[in-house]
Amino acid sequence: MKLCVIYHVPRRGSFVWKWRHRLADGSVIDSKEEYALYYECVSAALRQGYQPEMKCFVPGDGARAHARA
Repeated sequence: MKLCVIYHVPRRGSFVWKWRHRLADGSVIDSKEEYALYYECVSAALRQGYQPEMKCFVPGDGARAHARA
């Protein structure tokens, strides 16, 4: 399966999600559709034969939760 990344695009005071695949020659394939929800975008990429690169945060990986006031 080809790898892709999921990224956000600003839209009317908010944002939408798209996926992108970079070919070996450096050219880029972007999703034609925009998705309101992150997981809708992930599902669409999978249906098109792409595997989204996703980072999951786990205890001890160096990611810190935001402090609550």
